Amino acid sequence: MVRRKGFAPKSRTFPTKSAARTWADRIERELADQEARGVAEHDGATVAELVDWYSTYVGQLKRISLTQRGNLSRVKEGLGDKVASKLTAADVIEHTRKRRQGEHINKDGHRVPACGGATMNVELGYLSEMLKVAKSMGKLTLPHDPVAEARPSLRLVKLVAKSVKRNRRPTPEELSRLKAHFEANAWRMKLPMADIVDFAIGTAKREGEITRLLWEDLDAPTRTAVLRDAKHPRAKEGNHKRFPLLADMWPLVDRQPTKDRQRIFPFKPDSIGTAFRRACIALGIQDLHFHDLRHEATSRLFEQGYSIEQVATVTLHESWQELKRYTQLRPESLHRD
Repeated sequence: MVRRKGFAPKSRTFPTKSAARTWADRIERELADQEARGVAEHDGATVAELVDWYSTYVGQLKRISLTQRGNLSRVKEGLGDKVASKLTAADVIEHTRKRRQGEHINKDGHRVPACGGATMNVELGYLSEMLKVAKSMGKLTLPHDPVAEARPSLRLVKLVAKSVKRNRRPTPEELSRLKAHFEANAWRMKLPMADIVDFAIGTAKREGEITRLLWEDLDAPTRTAVLRDAKHPRAKEGNHKRFPLLADMWPLVDRQPTKDRQRIFPFKPDSIGTAFRRACIALGIQDLHFHDLRHEATSRLFEQGYSIEQVATVTLHESWQELKRYTQLRPESLHRD
């Protein structure tokens, strides 16, 4: 039997040891040649090996987001030892169940907290996409899509779900307590969380967008900034958008340290989310996410009387239809006296 990583095992029976050795040497040379040319026989490859191939191949053609890489890592951990061409709907359902119920074990041997149905829906979408690309490239013989086969049952037992649009806004008291908490603990925190919270509310930007902003993309005369690779449903790369720094946002940015730094907020997006969650836990604030500050920011702009076109200039929403859901105006904001 001939075994080589990334290829299906090959075996044959021969009358003599010499004939078997000759055959094995020939197969080894053929497989080595295929490997050298980058032609792997992925029908025998595991899901883990397919994820590695996909990440390398697609990564050369387009930027793979951190979200997609993270989801594929979970797929690799949960289904990595399965032969990709033999993946079944039952395998997909079992992986989903473990992810939803907090039974998934990561590469470090630790349990991963249970995820939501919408998160799982996205993860399975990436798995399905990977299988389709591999099949269309001739890297995989797949008689059926195991993800598509699994979805009806997954929906039936509510293991996957569409994302629920959140309308949560922080109260003035919650924001005051959060700001006080961050200011009191600033001496031991690397992140200027009080400023980051204010900036998120003043610009309606996400964690990843805040941490991508560059000093060189600020324009003092117009008090505007450029967000590189702004979120877009189809073409994120190269989608650079300029937005205004309203009210106190320019002085807030101007007071950030500049020494040896290209980025205005040179931190990891996950670090911001983690610091925010920990503060909410410490203060007993329930069901408040950092992303909710974007909703707060957008709603405030409408409450201040800006038109939907003007709000979109700040938030950089591509769709005005999508922007309509953010107009959760507080009734008291409508008083004119």
